[in-house]
Amino acid sequence: MGQVKVAIVLPLLNYLRRHRLAQQLLVVENLCDPSQSISSEDWLALYQRAIDATGDPALPLRVGAAIQPSDYSMLGFAAMSCVTLEQAIAVMQRYERLVQEVNATGLAVDEDQVALEWLPYLGPVSPIFMQLALASWAAVARQLTGRPQQAFEAHFSFARPANADVYQQIFGKPARFSQPMTKLVFERAFLHQPLLFGDPQTNQILLAKAEEQLQQAGESGIVVSVRQRLAASGKLSVEAVAEDLQMSPRKLQQLLANEGSNFRKLLHEALFQRAKAYLSDPAISVSEVAALLGYSEQSPFQTAFKNWAGVTPGAWRKSLQLRNATARHAADLAPDQSSV
Repeated sequence: MGQVKVAIVLPLLNYLRRHRLAQQLLVVENLCDPSQSISSEDWLALYQRAIDATGDPALPLRVGAAIQPSDYSMLGFAAMSCVTLEQAIAVMQRYERLVQEVNATGLAVDEDQVALEWLPYLGPVSPIFMQLALASWAAVARQLTGRPQQAFEAHFSFARPANADVYQQIFGKPARFSQPMTKLVFERAFLHQPLLFGDPQTNQILLAKAEEQLQQAGESGIVVSVRQRLAASGKLSVEAVAEDLQMSPRKLQQLLANEGSNFRKLLHEALFQRAKAYLSDPAISVSEVAALLGYSEQSPFQTAFKNWAGVTPGAWRKSLQLRNATARHAADLAPDQSSV
């Protein structure tokens, strides 16, 4: 179960307050200590309740677009003190576990473009998380560089929603849906944009504190790095991950063992998360899920999934569909609070 700091839940509360939606504050009224954590499931439930209460499916986008770097506490200030956007992204990548454990962030650079990749690895895969992440990345990048009109091309793995026009308002370009990966794409030159408050000396002080907090968080940098790469497509072998980390497979296995972990365990966690994401889409058959995960036949996948979840893929999918149907029915029966 992933965890998120209360500090990054507070932007939802602030958004509701600014828009005079006092009757919705009940969803987060007990979140008082920004240093405390809640589960990613509870975080998702808060957003879902706020969406249901406001009747605004674009709420995560609007909250993300209103996020300030300071909402990420010390991590945000460390990013603000970097010299360039590229350095700030590297800082956010390394220390993002200090504020949330729902996803890792990948950075893919080609000749002309850059993509910030949303890589889920420890929590439920939900469009809400994807919307919030990409909108907040865009907002923070604009604020750090002082370029409020900077446009981004947002790619989402979920299907095109009815309110797709809102996405263009948030990102400055039409969004693309049903894509292989959720990511934020922009021109490579933007990486080298200087930051408004860059201060190398302050940055070093803040990074030292962030490093100390990361070590206290209980999971080493090597485990986090492997999780990040396993969450990305095409990084499912120890050889590929070791090469990406510029070390031998043997050294990688040893470093993981020193931290009480192993590659096989992390791989199966990543496969389980990816399997649940695929099974959440009713258009993908169980046999297709098995193939997408690299299984030559459906039977070994069935066995592996039952070991992970305690039930077969088909039973898990039926349970999910039942929960979704129950939630929709409950929402239909709930009184309309938007006019309260």
